[in-house]
Amino acid sequence: MEQFQEPIVFFLVVMTIILVAPILSEKVRLPGIVGIILGGMLIGPNGLNLLAANDRMEFLSTIGLVYLMFSAGLEVDFHQFVKVRGKAVIFGLLTFLIPQGFGMLLGWLLGMPWLGLILLGSAFASHTLIAFPILTRLGVTRNEAVAVTAGATILTDIGAFLILAIVLGAKDGTLAVGYFIKLFVLLALFSFAIFFVLPKIGKWFFQRYTGRAIEFQFVIVVLFVAALGAKLIGVHEVVGAFLAGLAINATLPRHSPVSGHVLFMGESFFIPLFLLYSGMITDPLSLVRNPGAILVAVGILFVAYVSKFLAALITGRLFHYSKAELFTAFGLSHAQAAVTIPTLVIGRQIGLFDNNLFNAAIVMILFTSITSPMLVQKFAPKLKEEPEDQELKPLFHRILVPISNPASEQNLITMANLLAADCRGNVLAVNVTKESSSFAYEFHKQKELLDKIPTLVDDPESQIELIPRLANTYAEGILMTSKERGASLIFMGWRGKRNLQQNILGSVLDEVIWGSDLPVMVGKLPQNVLGMQRVLLLMPEKVVANEVLRRIIEANIVIAKSLNVPLEILAASAFIHRIKDILHEEESDIEVNIKEMEGSLRISDLHKHTDSDLLVIPGYGSRQRFLAHVGNLPERLAAGFDGNIILLHFDR
Repeated sequence: MEQFQEPIVFFLVVMTIILVAPILSEKVRLPGIVGIILGGMLIGPNGLNLLAANDRMEFLSTIGLVYLMFSAGLEVDFHQFVKVRGKAVIFGLLTFLIPQGFGMLLGWLLGMPWLGLILLGSAFASHTLIAFPILTRLGVTRNEAVAVTAGATILTDIGAFLILAIVLGAKDGTLAVGYFIKLFVLLALFSFAIFFVLPKIGKWFFQRYTGRAIEFQFVIVVLFVAALGAKLIGVHEVVGAFLAGLAINATLPRHSPVSGHVLFMGESFFIPLFLLYSGMITDPLSLVRNPGAILVAVGILFVAYVSKFLAALITGRLFHYSKAELFTAFGLSHAQAAVTIPTLVIGRQIGLFDNNLFNAAIVMILFTSITSPMLVQKFAPKLKEEPEDQELKPLFHRILVPISNPASEQNLITMANLLAADCRGNVLAVNVTKESSSFAYEFHKQKELLDKIPTLVDDPESQIELIPRLANTYAEGILMTSKERGASLIFMGWRGKRNLQQNILGSVLDEVIWGSDLPVMVGKLPQNVLGMQRVLLLMPEKVVANEVLRRIIEANIVIAKSLNVPLEILAASAFIHRIKDILHEEESDIEVNIKEMEGSLRISDLHKHTDSDLLVIPGYGSRQRFLAHVGNLPERLAAGFDGNIILLHFDR
């Protein structure tokens, strides 16, 4: 209908479907993705014909497709993959090769050309974890079978995209040796630029420019530069988008607000547009009109379910998984969406897939999107959660952050939010005002000040509790709040200078550090924490006692993991052997390097690192012990460098 092509009406119809379809779908316990695809079928040329699948819709869907693949790379959890990498590789190979082989066999039976049957096989080889939110809600994401399945997703997605790149680059249906050499050389150079050059540029940018809008815009520019670069070297833009997602994943902290904004924009607008378009170009009635298409649909459903089940069954037998673990892995791994849909759309665009095959495959996606959550919902509650590290998590589980001026403490708040999010904890932001006769006025000022904090964090996923507090002194207010609210750590800002000659760090800091029974972390953070490239733990001789060394190492592992950077430990020789033993027992999933400190610590040797490093100085024990073994090291570092410095002090 012509009036539906008017920009305002067109946009209203599209947004209404994107809003209403997932709500109705979830009412009958189906994933939102199913509702959007069905909504596209309803309003498209093969349904009510309200909207045409024209150039305007194709343009929007292309942006959505690129965004979808970028999001897939951005959401890959490398730390989880590293923990179970051996088993994940085995399951990844099985759940990729078996469906790939079954799919190619089906393509051969259908009389497809070589390129077509290879691409068809890759459409089955990947999988989408659409049922993963169910596992998060049930609290069983750390179960080994779940972690192995999630880790296998990395291999299947990368493998499917490599096949897509090969098929798209092959000319005239031939696979010449020269083409392979050229493709892999260009892909290798392109991947090197994406994975090694891009993160360095990203860290450089985030060190110099701060602000949620400009950080978000930088990520979007990177996305489309990578997509354009992939197209220029002869592969589809989705390959560049996926690689860019992996690169940004390695550049930014996993729980950074920037990542949250990028994913939010994609999930709320661009990706649904692509799913809507996929439904609009689907003709499900062709399966009824054409008996041959029904046979194709049956074959596709058979391959989708049987090949993925065989892979899960073999893996379950190899690793002795329970029935619940086996069917949870199968439920997670047989859903087809994120990589399969663009593979089908691209295959249809280049003429390798006919309409019957495309329509049958879309029906398969709908079926697997329904059965995947159903299986996971049935079997996941029976899973046993892997025991968590009780020594590591509580330290950053409830972080109390005293706030005096949010505008100048954004890095402090961001750092606390990253640490708490990584430990599935929360931030307690407290503002302390001294008691006075103008109680109502002071309370109003506190509320105004604290209300600015969520805006500065700008992360809808953050868990921040705002606490106004009146007390006789600032230190008393902080210490009493930490006890009343069950804080696990106090994290305070620091200017890097003494306020009073007799104090070590400043009057309030001194009172809190020496008066608290909790660990206290003091941060001088002038640089954007998203631009950090490494956590550097400095451990001069006798700086901490052996009984607290494990807690120091564990805490720094969490800090490095939260920032998504490696950890380097520069330690006196007396600590080296014990640190290696601790790291061996911890089996950390981040990169940790140990270097021996030659002689006493020379601050001049650290100068070249401080712009992009987070320096961590440990402290332990009483004021007298701190003065004897740490002295004025934090002050000297703060005076000599403009980088980020943290003092992490344990009372006992």
